[in-house]
This record gives sequence, structure tokens and C-alpha cells, in this order.
Amino acid sequence: MAYTSLHDHLDGGLRVNTIIEIANKKNIPLPSQNEDVLKNWFFENISTEKNQVFKKFELTISVMQDEDSIERITYESVQDLREDNVEYAELRYAPLQHIYQNLMPQQVVEAVNRGLINAEQDFGGEFYSILCAMRQNNDSEQVAELAINNINSKVIGFDLAGPEFMNPPSKHLKATNLINNSEIGLTIHAGEAADLSYIEDAIFNCKAQRIGHGWQIIEGCEEIDNIYYPKSKIAEYIIANQIPLEICISSNAKSGASSVTFENHPAVKLLRSGFNVTLNSDNRLMAKTKLSNEFKIAKNNGLTDEEEVQLLKNSVKARFTNLD
Repeated sequence: MAYTSLHDHLDGGLRVNTIIEIANKKNIPLPSQNEDVLKNWFFENISTEKNQVFKKFELTISVMQDEDSIERITYESVQDLREDNVEYAELRYAPLQHIYQNLMPQQVVEAVNRGLINAEQDFGGEFYSILCAMRQNNDSEQVAELAINNINSKVIGFDLAGPEFMNPPSKHLKATNLINNSEIGLTIHAGEAADLSYIEDAIFNCKAQRIGHGWQIIEGCEEIDNIYYPKSKIAEYIIANQIPLEICISSNAKSGASSVTFENHPAVKLLRSGFNVTLNSDNRLMAKTKLSNEFKIAKNNGLTDEEEVQLLKNSVKARFTNLD
């Protein structure tokens, strides 16, 4: 089975042995030098309230501050995805998070691009990148311009990531307008850790073409006999226009951002209700998962063989390479 991955964070999918090797070389302190212990550190004790999710990203980002390390980590990510039968992926990262040791943003993009190209040559498949602006910052226009200027360097999309609550998408309307007037695709994290209004803002004001996570669309629906029926303008719009939802079951259940669990995650019911659901791994290291595992979880939640085929088709159709 060949997969398409639309929502996979480059800084959330590192190999633990690579983290240890680079950290030791650069004298970066680690919670543990033991691979198994460090893997569990990334996976366990995650709480959004205590800011633990972002603390763990601080560590992965700290070993991604030079061109060689960024290129290597990108290359290894593609290799790991290919081993999981991912034939196409859009790997996302925030370039301005990787300039703390004198790299220029363009150098970061070029390092990722080299990693993608070299890995494609060695392992096959088709791989691109999405540039993220951190929604709590005020530099999203710079990231948008960087994406537009690198459309010929495998940059295929723009995203707003980071703490969702209190940072609505329209705070970055100038950046999203730049993207909407370009050939770059627009996806926005919304409906993961805040409420329905953030999805409304991403779609109606920022004109997002896809929604990162988006499972909280259920707040705009009425559930009857395990089917979600739209009862809001935004839910009606998303289902009528088949806006792709980049659903990430394991990450949602483990992030601490909400009360959703593996057992009650609405992904399968949303698909069954007619929403354009895609399955994604999000942060493979932090959630201790891979894309094939996300499909297994969905199967455990009642996904049928026919619905599995539909999920695969949905992801292929939602690729940003399909944009006119």
C-alpha cells in the first residue's frame, strides 16, 4: 500500500540516534544518552498547559542549526518515510526557527531542498516542503515571501503553526494574502487546540485550501447515530467544498492540547459523514507513530477496507501538486 503524507513536521520526526550524535558534537545537553530512554522522553509527559510539547521541539530544533545537520535530518526523514511505503510527502518546518547560529533563511531552505533531492535519488518517491510561520510571532510575511521565492526549490506550501489559542489565523492576513496571490498552497493549523472559530477564520478570512488537524469541526455539527450533520455555516462550507482535513490521530491524542483520545477521536466518523478526511502522522517522534500506524488505529476504530481506499484517494487529490 502506497501512502501520501500531507502533514509531517520535519522537526518532529528526527531519529533519536541522530539527535544524540549531533547534540554530543555540539555540546547540547540531553535528558538522556540512552536511545530508548530519550524516545520515551519525547513521547511521555506531554502537557500543553506546562508547555512540554514546545520544550521538546526546542531540543529537536537545537540540533538543526547548521546546513549539514538540516540536510542530513531531511534525508533521513525521507528514508524513514519511504520505509513506511510513503510515496509522496510534504514535509513542513519553520525556517526562521533554524537561524539561531547565523544561518540565513535561504540557506535553511536550500539545505532542506538538497536533503529532499538526494533522498529522492536514493530512495525514490516524490517529496516537497511546506514553510511554516509561527503564529505567535510577527514575521509571517517574511516566511510567505521566502516560500514564494522558492517555488522552484521544492517549496510547495505555506502554513501557520505554533500555539493556536489566542493566535487566530487572521492575525497573519497579510501573509496569507501574499500566498493566495501566488502558486503556493495554503494550509493552516486550526481546530486542534482552540475552538471552531479558528477554523472559520482560517477558511473564511484567510482562504485556506486545507486545514491542519481540523477535527474540532465537530463543534459545528450535530451527531446523530454516529454521523456528523453540519449545523453551522463553516461545517456546511467545508463539507460542500470538500476542504481537506489533515487529521493526525496519535498526535491529537498525545499532544495534551485537548481531551480527545485514541478511542473517541472523530476521524473515522468524520470520513463516514462525508468530510474530506486525510490521515497523517504529524510528529512521528513525539507521537511515536508512522503513517501506516495511523491507518491501523483507524482500522481499530472501525475503518472499513472501502473507507481505507477512500482515505488514500483523498490524500492523493489533496496534494498541493494538484493546484492549478
